[in-house]
Amino acid sequence: MRKLTSLMMAVAIAGSIVSCRKSTQIPPNPPETVNKAAPDGFNFSSSKNVTVNITLRDNNDGPLKGVVLSVYATDNTSADAAIFRGVSDATGKITATINVPAYYTRLIVDPAYVGLIRNVTVSLNNNAATAVIGGKAGYSGDVVPDAINDAPVAPASNGGRQVNGLLGIDYVYPTGYTSANAFTTPTNQGKPAYLETTADVIDASLLSYVNASLPESQTVPNLHPEYLSNSATRVINITARADVWITFVSEGAGFQNTLGFYTYKTGSPPSSTGGGTLLGGIDKITYIFPNASANGSGGGLKSGDKVKIGTFDAGTTIGFVLMQNAWTGSGVNTLSTKFFTQDEFNPENTAALRKHTVMLYDDVHKLYLLGFEDQNRQNGGSDNDFNDLVFYATSNPITAISNSGVAVIDNGGDSDGDGVLDELDAFPNDGTKAYISYYPSASKMATLAFEDNWPSKGDYDLNDLVVNYRYAFTSNASNQVVELKGEYKVAATGASFKNGFGVQLPVAASAVTGVTGQLQSTAPYITFAANGVEAGQSKAVIIPFDNPDLLIKNPDNSFFVNTRTDKDKVTNGGTATVVVKFGTPVASSTLTATAFNPFLISNMRRGYEAHLPGYAPTDKATASLLGQGDDNSVAAQGRYYQTKENLPWGISFSEGFSYPIEGANISATYLHFNDWAASGGTSYTDWYTSTAAGYRNTGNIYSK
Repeated sequence: MRKLTSLMMAVAIAGSIVSCRKSTQIPPNPPETVNKAAPDGFNFSSSKNVTVNITLRDNNDGPLKGVVLSVYATDNTSADAAIFRGVSDATGKITATINVPAYYTRLIVDPAYVGLIRNVTVSLNNNAATAVIGGKAGYSGDVVPDAINDAPVAPASNGGRQVNGLLGIDYVYPTGYTSANAFTTPTNQGKPAYLETTADVIDASLLSYVNASLPESQTVPNLHPEYLSNSATRVINITARADVWITFVSEGAGFQNTLGFYTYKTGSPPSSTGGGTLLGGIDKITYIFPNASANGSGGGLKSGDKVKIGTFDAGTTIGFVLMQNAWTGSGVNTLSTKFFTQDEFNPENTAALRKHTVMLYDDVHKLYLLGFEDQNRQNGGSDNDFNDLVFYATSNPITAISNSGVAVIDNGGDSDGDGVLDELDAFPNDGTKAYISYYPSASKMATLAFEDNWPSKGDYDLNDLVVNYRYAFTSNASNQVVELKGEYKVAATGASFKNGFGVQLPVAASAVTGVTGQLQSTAPYITFAANGVEAGQSKAVIIPFDNPDLLIKNPDNSFFVNTRTDKDKVTNGGTATVVVKFGTPVASSTLTATAFNPFLISNMRRGYEAHLPGYAPTDKATASLLGQGDDNSVAAQGRYYQTKENLPWGISFSEGFSYPIEGANISATYLHFNDWAASGGTSYTDWYTSTAAGYRNTGNIYSK
């Protein structure tokens, strides 16, 4: 034993001597080679922040203040699909940062304000869109104008001509013009060559009257039933010889409609639309706007464009007709559906629904405003806001048009004095609130997918906790948030751990005056301060739930909820609705989606937080765990919650995400995930949405 021990010591000493000698002759071992899944600094975000700079102007380049503007994805512009809302300031500007899926290249911007073009497509250039909507040019900047209707319908510029109107209707252009010379270049816009040289100025005050009277998305029968009364006059009655002009204000239609007029002796209206004068019908319809569509919205008209329709003797009545989607790109299809100011000519079976026009007298601006509804009001296609085409009539002398029986224009109101018209204000009687904006929208939810083994890697199926969520921001007219509501649903818990969920807000804890709706288990491990945020935090932290069983739980109380196909899917999960109230309104630019810091609390151990990559831990996290296990956080470098290969413990999606089944690695499920990560998010930005061949292994996606 002694000999053996002595021999081992000798070998050890000799080895140490040799080792010492070698250490002076060769360089140290090279650093460990790490195969990085993604470039340093990539945060695995599937979305991007885009800056939207929109300026709203009247047609004389004056600013339009207090307009509620909405932003949409290009595939859905229904009211509940808005991904952002804001109010224009005193200079007519709205500037915002919006978080959208990384593959977006365009957005839809909608002022929903009569006098401005609707549903404007804007391009994202270097993650920004800058545009002017309105103004003398109609629009400018990153606006993508709508296409002109070039439907393959044979134009009928002289269509229906029947023996000078004796047996049918003549369709004509104003005197001196035919289909050959009636249009400016390019002719497919249908912009009249006979416009007046000087356009009318339609200032902010007139537009406020128009929008108070015929606001977007509000029905005239409910808002102003008097406009549609049987006694209301909806035609122009001339009482003294006069020149008459028609001025284009706006159009909010998806169609490219045609506007025309016809005349008759006051008190002796035509009895039909056919048969010509021989049978008491309309003899002639003269085109005013062959394509009554705005510049950038499928046409060439600008707000204020004006046509003199003629000189008329006393005792003449002027009626109007809208020809639905009649512009073909080269002329007017006279066989299209028509809506008249004479109700009896319109197609609905119910008399009350045959009204397609409102006419309003504006004594301040001395004009007669008319609004058309361009869809059949009986079949459910109409929104009944009567602003699909808005124009006005003026005359010289100005008193030559009778205002007898004409409804009076609404000159607007701002009951709470916040600068937003009552008709546009979601809270017309509360000056502290003006509108609600949603992320990602009122009809959709965003998704967070976490691994819960931090600081160990886990299996990367990203289903240990899957949370669907939505935020509603109630804001004032200065675009400051006064109240935040978060809705949280647990979609899956692919784990045996009972993981909690928290969100750090980008405001001080003291900025919050109250929090309601946080769910706490019977064995709570979270302590709340008097104002409802988590105690001991410098920034405001809310805990929507501290245990997912409070929202989703298998009937048999087992694990791996909604991640294994051999188990029944749980569909009756609840919602944690958390409402946060602020003592002082917070700028909406502060409460952006990417400024929120969501995190998983692993297995009810408060110090074990798993955040999205690049987001710092909260004050309650156990700092000594950072950099342990597989975690490669380096606080001094602002590096958090990534492995040395740059892999994350959580990924955020600004829309829905179909997560993998239990044990299926994300890269074996979405076949371009690795390519996307390796590119730093520049390639395959649609890696999780595309259903094209080679994008996904559908057998690995939970879709039960």
